[in-house]
Amino acid sequence: MTHKIAVISASWHTDIVDSAEHAFIQAMQEKGYARSQIDIIKVPGSLEIPLVGQQCLQEGYDLAVGIGFVVNGLIYRHEFVGQEVVRGIVEVSLKTGKPFLSVVLTPQAFQEHSPENIRFFADHMVTKGREAAGAADMMLSMQGARLKKAA
Repeated sequence: MTHKIAVISASWHTDIVDSAEHAFIQAMQEKGYARSQIDIIKVPGSLEIPLVGQQCLQEGYDLAVGIGFVVNGLIYRHEFVGQEVVRGIVEVSLKTGKPFLSVVLTPQAFQEHSPENIRFFADHMVTKGREAAGAADMMLSMQGARLKKAA
């Protein structure tokens, strides 16, 4: 069965977010998924991930992955934004009955002007992207097994 996968990526901190996106795609290809099964959808920021993910899952995608990096911008608490994004992802998954995975991170300490700090988080997001691919493969396999069992 061919699965359609939506990767919804925030457009903030693309040097970090893109590392998770690329790692996810590479790991999925290593697991036997074709690149053509994975669509990348860019959104302005992390708060838009749940809405676009819901639209994707309602319109035929089998699984969605949200990727974002929410940092303290000194305007409001970044913990609140990160919490609401993850809450939205979970609600969408329950509402649609389809897996919606989160690679939305809210670091405790991020130094935007430190190349070492940026590299640290970019490398960390590679790990998270690969872990998300493992979870995606498992969830898609579980869906397929459940569908076959019901038939």
